[in-house]
This record gives sequence, structure tokens and C-alpha cells, in this order.
Amino acid sequence: MSWGRRGLGWLLQAVTGALLVLLIGTHIVRVHLEGSYKGLPTYQDVLAAFKNPLIVAAELALSISVIYHAMYGLYMVAIEAGLLGERRAKALFTAIGIVLVVYTLAVTAYLVLKP
Repeated sequence: MSWGRRGLGWLLQAVTGALLVLLIGTHIVRVHLEGSYKGLPTYQDVLAAFKNPLIVAAELALSISVIYHAMYGLYMVAIEAGLLGERRAKALFTAIGIVLVVYTLAVTAYLVLKP
């Protein structure tokens, strides 16, 4: 996979940027605007929401999009600012991204499976 401006990495950066606009907008409306009629969501409200597979898929898509978009953005900053070489930056931000995705999946699984 090429991580340059013309490769798959750049294309995924653009796609996740567009997804973030849609998913963050949906998240704000669902949680903060509609939810504000009932007050702040409680922990029980969050657990109930995570029983809906559509909510779980949307929240996972949001989280993973944020992680990829952030890691690729930091990778590009590190390269363009000359802070790290390409190989070292790619390894670092890929490793951090993988750890964050695994953590996100673990927390989601916990919330979905909690009775």
C-alpha cells in the first residue's frame, strides 16, 4: 500500500474525512440533540443503545474512521515536517492505530455483551 499523496493511503484519508462529516453529524443528532430532550444519557441508556446492531455498526465506523484519519494525518505531518523517516513513521502510526482499533473493539464488545 502506498502511503503517498497518490496512493491508497491518501484515498482512504479522503474517504474517512467524508465519512466523518456524515457519522459525526449523525452521532450529534442521535445522542446530543434527540437525547437532550430526556436529559443527558445515563450509563443504562448507553448499554440499551448498544443492543441495537445499527448503533454498534455506526459507532464502530465512527471510531475506526477517526483512528485512521488521525493516524494518517499524523503520519503525513511527521513526514512533511521531517520529524521521522517514512518507514519509521509508517511503523509507529500503524502500530498505534492497531492498538487503538483493538481497544475500541474490546470496549464495544464489552458494552454489547454486558447484560
